[in-house]
Amino acid sequence: MNQIRYTGHPFVDVGFATMTAFVRKQRVADLNADDFRRIADYIEANYVRQPLRSFLTVAFTSNAWFAQSAFNPDRPGLSSDKQAEARQKREYWANRHLRQWVESARALETCLFTGLPAAAFELSGKLQPGRVGRAQMPLLQGDDSINFFINGDPGLPMAPEAILALQTMPLGCAKVGGGLLAVHCDDERLTIAFANRFLQRNLSDVAKAQAAGEEKLPGSPRSLRTLLIETLADIMRQQLEGMRRTTITAYYFSNGQSPFLELYHLPLQITGFLLAVYTPTYRNLWNELVARSWQRVTPTGKRGKAAEPAEPRVNYLYEDLFTLPAQAARFVRTYFLRIPEVKRSTDDPRHDYSLRREIDLVLWLLVELFVQEVMLMTDDRVAMLKELGDKLADYTRKQGGKRFFRQFFTVQRSDHFLSLLNRTNIDYTRYTQGRETLFTLDSFLTVFMEGEEVLRSDWRLMRDLVLIRMVEQLRDWIAGNPDAVPDDAEVVVSE
Repeated sequence: MNQIRYTGHPFVDVGFATMTAFVRKQRVADLNADDFRRIADYIEANYVRQPLRSFLTVAFTSNAWFAQSAFNPDRPGLSSDKQAEARQKREYWANRHLRQWVESARALETCLFTGLPAAAFELSGKLQPGRVGRAQMPLLQGDDSINFFINGDPGLPMAPEAILALQTMPLGCAKVGGGLLAVHCDDERLTIAFANRFLQRNLSDVAKAQAAGEEKLPGSPRSLRTLLIETLADIMRQQLEGMRRTTITAYYFSNGQSPFLELYHLPLQITGFLLAVYTPTYRNLWNELVARSWQRVTPTGKRGKAAEPAEPRVNYLYEDLFTLPAQAARFVRTYFLRIPEVKRSTDDPRHDYSLRREIDLVLWLLVELFVQEVMLMTDDRVAMLKELGDKLADYTRKQGGKRFFRQFFTVQRSDHFLSLLNRTNIDYTRYTQGRETLFTLDSFLTVFMEGEEVLRSDWRLMRDLVLIRMVEQLRDWIAGNPDAVPDDAEVVVSE
């Protein structure tokens, strides 16, 4: 019976997820000996060849069994005896890394990650049997180092199945720049889905490179953050039913000469928001926002030849998801209210966002979802913002006019904002002949105040949320009064 389970360690889990994807199964627990054999055979046949032989030193260093020149029987100048000796050594170390799960030898230790018996035979000439070092597990210390290991014994005890998973792991990572991107999720199915996307791309690229005799594996044309969200979006579109919100952590690393590790985290509220925007209610609007956030690229081509379309590297909306919820105010203002960021470069579409031209994208429905999912705003507070927006839209249309709309849109000082709200509340009460006020004391304190005396530090965000509702309700009025909307430069300067 297979005892392999999701371990919680990113490198081991991504390795098992890649193995599961390689044999086209749905669960790590479904892996069996035949699957291990298929994977081991592929690794032994292809890791010793280009482009993987050089590429995978990023994960396992140049001391890996498949990368050491001393084990390469095809290097120039070897006699037939030396070739046979090198081939024998490589097969020996390949079996130690890929096939110890076949052995029934008694292990001396227990695997730290799976709880299974550790491997019984050595993986390095310097480590105890069954222990892995940096050439087997990325970002560990060298085989001679005793620091940070229990009792000063270098290496970590690991089960043969987990060793094979580590050997497989790079195939389920994306190559981005000079490192690898491994994606680990609380949900095993999502980890497998990410590994499968990256695995299929890698297998295809390896086959093409080998057929063409090339020695380098191409990297992703996307930036790291854009690739992560684009892949997640693709998974959500195809597997939306049954998916649940989960935390996602991406590990960008290199185990080469200059090792590094960078972490990119998507918390529950972001993945929950993304799950929602790909449902039919929000999908079309969200896809339009995404489409208008791609980096502008200029077609490239040699002189005298037709220019070839270039792939954009960055989607700025995708990139900015990683700033949430800390920079929710800027996100709302840029993507939902379409306020331009004129200091951006000309290849950045945010440079030319415009509320006047893109008013069709300003919709309360998506904003309401955003503040509930990402900002965790309560339903009653959301309802107060919506009601205030409706009342101010009615006031603008019938009494306040262009002057009030522009003032509300551009006010930046807190004292001016409070004064404007007070005056407008009085005018609105007169306009309704005392039947209504803009807000009650409780709603005013809830929306704009910290306690009873201090204005919220994010009052501009609350103003922008109200403004979005106003713009949606006033779309026909704005079409007839286009000068009511401040010039883009005026709005930006006021920041």
